[in-house]
Amino acid sequence: MNDTTEDIRQKQLEIILSKTPSERFMMGVDMCDSVYLIVRNRIANENPDYSEGEIVAAIFRRYYSDCFSEEDLLKISKSIHDFHKKKSDRKAHII
Repeated sequence: MNDTTEDIRQKQLEIILSKTPSERFMMGVDMCDSVYLIVRNRIANENPDYSEGEIVAAIFRRYYSDCFSEEDLLKISKSIHDFHKKKSDRKAHII
């Protein structure tokens, strides 16, 4: 989609380039955080019965499904789920 006029695009570029490298870096970090939250919320909303570990494993699959074999994705997803299960169990024992 391209609904931004050239003069506005140029103004955006000027604003971005007027920022320090640290400010531009933080803008990128903020955008990554925002995308992560959008993906996380969508997965959680589509799967309300998912545990925290299942949500995190699904996020991992969404981001890295092209980088790993299905076998490796299953192993990594299980590891993520198990980590969050143990973490949750430790919290339950503390309370």
